[in-house]
Amino acid sequence: MKRIAAACIAAIALGGAVVAQGTSPAQNPPPAQNPPSTVTISGNLELIHGFIGLKANGTSYYVPRLRQLVGFVKEVQEGAAVKLEGYAHPGTREPGYAFFMPTKLTIAGKDYDLGPGGPGGPWGGKNGRGGRRGGMRGWDGEGPRGMMGDGPRW
Repeated sequence: MKRIAAACIAAIALGGAVVAQGTSPAQNPPPAQNPPSTVTISGNLELIHGFIGLKANGTSYYVPRLRQLVGFVKEVQEGAAVKLEGYAHPGTREPGYAFFMPTKLTIAGKDYDLGPGGPGGPWGGKNGRGGRRGGMRGWDGEGPRGMMGDGPRW
């Protein structure tokens, strides 16, 4: 009986060793990713399928990040002429549509820096996963947040 138990333990250990082969990050480096280049588009703001966007160069761009400026920057309204600098991400469902992650907005002769945004996807965040508030900290593995986000507890 002891021999059978020892053989089973040895088989499980050997199987684990075989599975673990080649899983080291040093042995399997991630594929090199070239960040997308910055693109400049200009046009008039309009609603595209219920989202803020604009049409430029034969493509309809959704610009969800501009929603945070509505009500704070009075010039951000339908029909306003804008110039955006940022990252374009192709739409996945419909040809001729794309998402645009702006880093700089020029409207009515004023420039607004919208932050780095980065090539992380249409809603920013890390690797296009978007930002998260409350709940688990998310993708960076730092553990759970408090009920009020990252700020101090009062």
